[in-house]
Amino acid sequence: MGANYPFYQVEPITDLKDLLEKSCQRYAKKTALLWKEKGKWQPISYRDLYQAVEHLATALTHRGMQSEDRIAILGENRPEWAMTYLAVACSGATCLPIDKELRSQEIFHILHFCDAKMIVASEKYVEELLAMQPRLPALQQIICMDDRNGHKNLVTVSQLQEEGRRAVKKGDKTFRQKTILPYTVAAILFSSGTMGNPKGVMLTHRNIATNVMQTTKSVYVDDKDLFLSVLPVHHAYECTAGFLVALYRGATIAYAENLRRVAENMAEVKATVMLGVPLLYETFYKRIRAAIREKGESKFQKAKKIADLSEKLLGLNIRRRLFSQVHQKLGGRLRLLISGGAALDPEVARGFRELGINFIQGYGLTEASPLVAVNRDKAFKDDAVGFIMDQMEAKIVDGVLWVKGDNIMQGYYRNPEATAEVLQDGWLNTGDLASFDDEGYLYIHGRQKALIVTPNGKNISPEEVERELMKSPYILEVLVWGGPDPAQSEVQAIVVPNLEQLDVDFGGQGAPLTRQQIEEIIRKEINEHCKNLAPYKRVSKFTLRDEEFAKTTTRKIKRYLYTETTKHVSAQGEA
Repeated sequence: MGANYPFYQVEPITDLKDLLEKSCQRYAKKTALLWKEKGKWQPISYRDLYQAVEHLATALTHRGMQSEDRIAILGENRPEWAMTYLAVACSGATCLPIDKELRSQEIFHILHFCDAKMIVASEKYVEELLAMQPRLPALQQIICMDDRNGHKNLVTVSQLQEEGRRAVKKGDKTFRQKTILPYTVAAILFSSGTMGNPKGVMLTHRNIATNVMQTTKSVYVDDKDLFLSVLPVHHAYECTAGFLVALYRGATIAYAENLRRVAENMAEVKATVMLGVPLLYETFYKRIRAAIREKGESKFQKAKKIADLSEKLLGLNIRRRLFSQVHQKLGGRLRLLISGGAALDPEVARGFRELGINFIQGYGLTEASPLVAVNRDKAFKDDAVGFIMDQMEAKIVDGVLWVKGDNIMQGYYRNPEATAEVLQDGWLNTGDLASFDDEGYLYIHGRQKALIVTPNGKNISPEEVERELMKSPYILEVLVWGGPDPAQSEVQAIVVPNLEQLDVDFGGQGAPLTRQQIEEIIRKEINEHCKNLAPYKRVSKFTLRDEEFAKTTTRKIKRYLYTETTKHVSAQGEA
C-alpha cells in the first residue's frame, strides 16, 4: 500500500473558533468532556462546553484581555484548562500553556519573558504565583481554577463564567462576533527540549487548524470515540492530537486521574483511543504480559497461533474474541493506541497488535504543531514513524530532515536569531537525522546535535546504541554520549542499573550486591548487547548512576544536563 494509502475525508476549518463553533453545533447533545469528582464521572456536553467558553471569554474580555495579550495557563488536565485555552484562543488572545512540573524560577521566567497579562492556575500554584506577582509588572490578574481555595479575594473560573453568563444574557455578543485571522498566534509553547535552551514556539491558528485536519486525514477518529487523556495537555502532542482532534471529530475526552490509574480509568469510561509515550506503553505492556504469564503462557501462545492462522487462511481478525479477558479489563472498547514523543521498541507495538489492539507510531515536534508523520491503520511499519502528513513537503539534507507546510510555526517568540537558524524559505530544519525507504516510510535515527563523531570520522547515533542496551533487564535507563573531550570522542554510557531486577536474580541469601558486583554484571550486559552493533558503535567506557535521569514531559532524558560533566557519576569501568 505504501504512501498511496488513501486519506480520510475531513471538514475544512480555518481557525480554532471555527473548530469550536462547528463541533458544538454538530455534536451539541454529545458529551465533550468527562472528569472524575467525588468518585463519579461528571459529563459536560458540547453545547454546555460552548456556553462555558463563551461566558469565560466574555468575562476575561471585560476584565481587560485584548487581542494578542498573553494569557498563561498552569494546571493539570481538567475541564477548566480546556475551557481557558479555548476562551483565550477563540478571543484572539494568545495562550501561554506552562508545564506544571516546572520549578518556580522557570515559571517566573516564562511569565516575565512573555509579559503575561493574566494567569489561570490550579489552586496549588496560587501561593507561589502571588509571591512572584510583585516582580511581574505585566501580570495584572491571577485567576484560580478551583472554587474552594484559601484566597477569598481571588477570582475563580466559575465566578468569571457567571459574570460572562450575565453579560451574554443582557445581549453581549463580543465573543460570537469576534473574527479570528489565520495568522493570529494562538499559543506560545515552551518545549523542555532534550538539548536544553527552551524557546517559545509561536503557533498560529492556521498552523494548529492545519495540523488538526492533517492528523484526522491520516488517523480515523469519529464521534463514537472516547479519548483517555493521560499526557500533559500543555504539550503540543496531547493538545493537538488528544484534545483538539477529539473535539474536531465530536469524540469525548475523559481526563485520567493519574498515571497509576490509567488501566482502571480506561475500564471505567470504556475508552477507545489513547495517546502515550513509549515508557508508558512499555510499562503497560509488561503488566499485561505478567498477567498472561500468571494464567499460562502456553494458552496465550496457542491462541496466538489460532489468530495468525485465521488471518492468513480466512482473512479474519479474531484477536479481540480470543483475548477478550484482556479487552474486558481495559473496558472492552479500546481500539487504538498512538505513540509519540520518543522512539518505540517495535516489539511493544507488535505485542499490542497481537492482542487485537491497533497500535501506531508517529513523529513530530512542537515547531510543526506538532505532527509531521504517522503510520496508518493498515499501512504501517513498527520501526518507522510512518508517512509525511498530507500537504507537507519533506527533504533530507546532509542526513537531516527538513519539512515545509502550513503547520510550520511562525517562529520563536522574541528570538529572531534562533528562528533564522531553523527556518529558511518556509523550510524547517528539524535537527533530526532521518531517511526514507522505497515505499515512503520515514525513519528517525536520532538528534543531529547528539551525534557522536569519532576521531576517524565515524558517525554514531546514541539512540541506536541506547535501544540495544535497553534490551537488558538489568539496565533501567541509559544515556550514550561521546565523552567529555570532543576531540577524542568515543562511545561512552551512563547507566542507571535496575536494582530491583538485580536483587531478584543475583541477590542470593538476601545480602545486598556490592558496587563492584553490579558493575561487573552491567559490563557483561553491555558487551553482550553491543554484539548486535558494528564494532565502532560499541561502548568502550561506562559509568553507573544512582538516580534516574531528569526528563522532559514526553519522558526523554534531558541530555544537556549530563553530557557537559560527569560529576554525578558514582562508579566507572571499561566495557
